[in-house]
Amino acid sequence: MLPDKIMQSDLLDILFENRNKNYGAYAIRKSYNKTLLYATGITLFIATAFSFSQFIHHKNDAVLSSRLVYIPDQDLIKVIEAPKEPKPVESKPVEKKINQKIYSKPVISDKIETTEMPAIEDLGKSIIGAQNIIGADDDGSVKPPVETGAGKGTETVKPEPVKEDKPLFKAQVMPEYPGGIEALKKFMLKNLRQPDDLQAGEKIIVRASFVVNKQGKIELVKIIAKGREDLDKEVIRVINKMPLWKPGMQNGTAVSVYFNLPVTFLGAEE
Repeated sequence: MLPDKIMQSDLLDILFENRNKNYGAYAIRKSYNKTLLYATGITLFIATAFSFSQFIHHKNDAVLSSRLVYIPDQDLIKVIEAPKEPKPVESKPVEKKINQKIYSKPVISDKIETTEMPAIEDLGKSIIGAQNIIGADDDGSVKPPVETGAGKGTETVKPEPVKEDKPLFKAQVMPEYPGGIEALKKFMLKNLRQPDDLQAGEKIIVRASFVVNKQGKIELVKIIAKGREDLDKEVIRVINKMPLWKPGMQNGTAVSVYFNLPVTFLGAEE
């Protein structure tokens, strides 16, 4: 290499003087800075793309978690009044009229009324009563008591069958979820799966009915006001997962009781 070019050449040119520079170590070392810059750029791009995707993912999670499912305080447990059964009308027995004549003590009053007295022979054939009734003559025999039913008097009275144990619409002591209403709300919020397709401000209400039996178990769960098919099934699924309730009491005895439970799904506000 000429002396005047040594000051203008770098170390690689000096080392590879009179050597093949088209490939091998010279080509790798010559493009080192360019390769390093290219690799650094790719690394920064991948890191930026990964950070952006994580940011979008966390934002979606925040939006989903902001959707609320709540059970309103009012109408949480709606008691349905059972219709009152009309009292049976008691039929009065029809008595056979027997000929009787008036034979009562006179009543003294300011206005005197005259009453025709019956003959003595008529009194022997009649029953003494407070008024005249036309009928058959009394034969003097003792009459059996009038029957009040359709039986013949020799039949054994059968005891009334025991009433079937049906759930009540209202009990003296209503069943209670363990921990009370607030604990019931927390249970529903924890176990209900949130829908991710509701629009902002959209509201869907599902009303369910179920029975708390004498052992405190949940049974006969059904939807009485449908909201949407998947949400109806979700409410039924969570209600069936409930722990044992404290059963209701009627006259000191555990009884089954109906309950209504409204659940409202709300779309998150943007």
